[in-house]
Amino acid sequence: MFQNLHPKCANPTCPEAFNWLTGGKLFRFRRDPVPPPTAGGNDARQAKSHHVEHFWLCERCSHIYTLAYEPGQGILIRPLWPELPAVENKMHLPGA
Repeated sequence: MFQNLHPKCANPTCPEAFNWLTGGKLFRFRRDPVPPPTAGGNDARQAKSHHVEHFWLCERCSHIYTLAYEPGQGILIRPLWPELPAVENKMHLPGA
């Protein structure tokens, strides 16, 4: 989200531009696990690397959806109430 020049809601169908003052929900996910430093190596910089990505759901979408990480699939947007028939159960986020 913050790597984008014009961050918006993580819901691909929502055009809402990021504005923390309007509410919503912020998510943080680790992109890749950081391997432990090797013995005798100078991996201090790598050990401090966080590899964290941020996503935001606007106020409206955060009442309908949540974000989840699925191994092998990445970050997915999921309905809060999957039993509702009008909502698709999974949508992949672009670039995730």
